[in-house]
Amino acid sequence: MQHVQFEIISIADACLGGLRGRSALLIGPEVARCPYTRLLMEAGVKAVYQEEDDTRVSTLLPQVQLLMNVSYQSELPPSLSAATIARGCVGRHTPLLIFDLAPSPSVEEMAGLLPAVCLYTYKDLCHLLQPRFSDLNMYMLNTP
Repeated sequence: MQHVQFEIISIADACLGGLRGRSALLIGPEVARCPYTRLLMEAGVKAVYQEEDDTRVSTLLPQVQLLMNVSYQSELPPSLSAATIARGCVGRHTPLLIFDLAPSPSVEEMAGLLPAVCLYTYKDLCHLLQPRFSDLNMYMLNTP
């Protein structure tokens, strides 16, 4: 499963023009965050903020260029609203890349329409990765 996680980090690297010197916020249980944290640090990310839930997202967003929700489960409706992300993006001049890896959407899709925000859902990532990983399923994105 580490290959899939490596590919996801590679997509982030390409989208942001490199990860070296950037900052990331990972949301989800520690066991799901751990492999991504390691891969991000190996890619040269200067700071990885880690949270169990999304309660402090709007406070932390100004400091990061990558947000990854690596939760195993998500709530319906999505728990991370476009309004919360918009509050965290006030005055933002750099792109914010969001990867929502939860089995069902945990980030409101309207967030992807905000200026400077690029949202990749689980479905988007599966579409990108499916040709290389024919047995890809939801479980694999968040499995340590």
